[in-house]
Amino acid sequence: MTNEDVLKALKQIKTYTAADSLDELEFAIEVIQKLEDAGVKEPLKADFSKLTK
Repeated sequence: MTNEDVLKALKQIKTYTAADSLDELEFAIEVIQKLEDAGVKEPLKADFSKLTK
């Protein structure tokens, strides 16, 4: 599964999400999009321990 697959699914889910959950869903979409934009294609396998604070 790719980030693009996840983004597509989350955007479809957004259509049916209750209004009180939209902020959280939009946050998840933004996180996955930032990972994709940064070139992180497999975030579950990525080593984030080397990131600086």
